[in-house]
Amino acid sequence: MGTGKKKIEIKKKEKESDRMVTFSKRRRGLFKKAHELHTKTGAEVAILVFSPAGNPYSHGEPSFDATVDKFMASSGSGCTTVKETENGNGADCGGDMGLWWSWLKTVQVEDYGEVEDLLALKKTLEEIRANTVKEIEDQFVRSFLV
Repeated sequence: MGTGKKKIEIKKKEKESDRMVTFSKRRRGLFKKAHELHTKTGAEVAILVFSPAGNPYSHGEPSFDATVDKFMASSGSGCTTVKETENGNGADCGGDMGLWWSWLKTVQVEDYGEVEDLLALKKTLEEIRANTVKEIEDQFVRSFLV
């Protein structure tokens, strides 16, 4: 009688080169499973992964941008209205994420002449990021509770 599959302990690789090899193989497998999920069920999938070195990798079915855009447009929380500041720039958090996502795509750094304006934009973008992460985590948890 064979020993069958043995359970292995999941732990962080000690050597950086081993971690990078494992990351590359696992990333490929994750993206392959995402493709398989889309092919078999028609589900739209978007995955964003950062390597141990900090490099971003994305995969989407049918495309990463289209799937993220759809998520942002349908999300019921986050930042929504563009609040006019003294120089005509700025933003305010609260409402439909899709409107913010559309606005964010049109932002031109050149429109923000003063350092204070750029710092205000940075703070707003950090708030958007925090709200987006929270919304994704909430939806992820809700999907397992249903």
